[in-house]
Amino acid sequence: MKEHLTDVRRNTRVILMQQWLWWQTAGQLSETYIWELPPPLPDGSPTQVSVFVNITSVRDVSLIDLSISFDMILVFTWRDPRLTFQHLRDNMDQNPVREGVGVWHPEVFMEDGDGSSVDVQVRGRQTFVRRVGPPNPDIPTRLKEGRQSINIQIYPRTVYTMLI
Repeated sequence: MKEHLTDVRRNTRVILMQQWLWWQTAGQLSETYIWELPPPLPDGSPTQVSVFVNITSVRDVSLIDLSISFDMILVFTWRDPRLTFQHLRDNMDQNPVREGVGVWHPEVFMEDGDGSSVDVQVRGRQTFVRRVGPPNPDIPTRLKEGRQSINIQIYPRTVYTMLI
């Protein structure tokens, strides 16, 4: 019975650490971060944004209305030196930024050849963080904050510990 409780305690610690790492990966913004402003560059030049366009399907072409309707995926890539993340994984798909976190995004305006506005329907937006180098060394004096709820009715005699 004692070995079983030790295994439960060890497994619980692993689950708690995985959830804490996900929370840390999602990123925390400093109080001085202003998401409405583009990332500053040291030389004062505008932020460079790379754009990748993938037209996935053409829905409708109308010669009478002179209109075209198609689906496309836009991928924007930029650097924001104001952000730091912890525990980033090598695979970018595993580093999402949580919904509702105010991170700067480039504004997109679509217009036709005459400068008229275009009807755009955004079906979704996701933001991911790419790891571009080796991790920085840990700073032991950096404070970390987290929260975790535990249902202790399952194992009432087990001592739960969370190592951070």
